[in-house]
Amino acid sequence: MSLWKGPSFRSHSHFPLCIVCGKENPIGFKLDFRQEDEMVKAEFTPGEFHQGWPDIIHGGVLGLLLDEATVYVPRFFGLNCVTAKTEIRLRQPVRVGQKLFISARMTRQTRKLVEAVGYITLEDGTPVAEGKAIMYIVEEA
Repeated sequence: MSLWKGPSFRSHSHFPLCIVCGKENPIGFKLDFRQEDEMVKAEFTPGEFHQGWPDIIHGGVLGLLLDEATVYVPRFFGLNCVTAKTEIRLRQPVRVGQKLFISARMTRQTRKLVEAVGYITLEDGTPVAEGKAIMYIVEEA
């Protein structure tokens, strides 16, 4: 029996208005996550509307990308989850227009929880952010 009181995810094969992956969200990032072995990956080039300080991408945007990547990991393994806790470390500033490579992988699964780690790097492999998430399993996909 689940304690989750939110909507069921089973009837949704996609989330059209999601700020990160929704294709119908006019202000969304429209990312396409793909599975490569045990990893989930995507690319994103932030623009001027994603900045905090002039020409620097807001750290919250990087956190949003990591959160989405880590929650996609269990989805590819047949589990729908919501983030219970996330921890983010920003390693260096990202400039407007720098292409980002986002990846995540599962590190642990219990009956109720999934843990995953995520990474954001530049094209040359330079790390810019990393994160760890603990997600609550709300239902099997």
